[in-house]
Amino acid sequence: MSKYCALCGKITVRLLAPALVALALFSASFLGTTDVSANHPVFVEGNCLNPPAGNSTVITPGTCGDYDGDGRIGVEEDNDGDRVFGTLGAALTTNIATGANQNGRVVIVTSGVFAEVVSITAANGNVTLEAAPGVEADVDAVLQGDPNSGARQNAPGIIVNAPKDRFVTIRNIVSRNWTEGIRVSGDSNVLIDNCRIENNINFGIRVQDNAKVKISKTTVAATGFRVSAAGDFPRNNRPNPGNGIDFGGNSSGLVCQSCVTGSFGAGISGRTKRNSHHYSAKVELDDVCLFNNNRGEQDDKDW
Repeated sequence: MSKYCALCGKITVRLLAPALVALALFSASFLGTTDVSANHPVFVEGNCLNPPAGNSTVITPGTCGDYDGDGRIGVEEDNDGDRVFGTLGAALTTNIATGANQNGRVVIVTSGVFAEVVSITAANGNVTLEAAPGVEADVDAVLQGDPNSGARQNAPGIIVNAPKDRFVTIRNIVSRNWTEGIRVSGDSNVLIDNCRIENNINFGIRVQDNAKVKISKTTVAATGFRVSAAGDFPRNNRPNPGNGIDFGGNSSGLVCQSCVTGSFGAGISGRTKRNSHHYSAKVELDDVCLFNNNRGEQDDKDW
């Protein structure tokens, strides 16, 4: 119960300590002892391009994307024991003491380039990966001066393969210069919201297997068009197939308030082939613009 203290001008609270202690003990025994402390948001610093790749990640505090002002970025920030990270991979870790773990929210709080393949699997649970408003978060295969850029360009950028009883959200992210900007497979349930998917070779967004994906307020541009150490596409090397958004297998989804432009192949494809017989994935379109693709909606009659 509470009462007003005239002398101090504050509300004071008298606690029935024995009863509350008993209630706490009952709750602990009833709910179990699982540590849910990792069901929280963690922050990721968007490291700037100075110092160059391969140089020290200890910098002048407060500079170069150093959000928490501790003088560390990149891997150094990952390993300092707090819940601010320098890479997306470390932020998504299932380490219950630090990473996002189950039901986690990974928020990129300063702009920068993340030259890493991002993998979201069953271990990540109901995870949200997003950039804060006004933050430019580029998941990019290419990082100037980094000798690993060539190898990364032959890999997908963001990979989601989660179980059907979990839900993944990807919001306000740029994914570019990969073979596939975003690949969703397995039984995943995913929302891709307000993202930009640019200059990926074979697919902008690829949805496979039994995955269910909603794509909202997203732009997919220039799939199949890229000049890099991985090759000159499509001038000297043919993309395979260069589709902007592709739903295959038994996947299904909704694409709304989005635009697909400049694809080497189809803007949006929802057809696959099995045993020489065609069937369509269940894909709905609502307020979608398709412009300057090699083909628009592949096989219009099936949408």
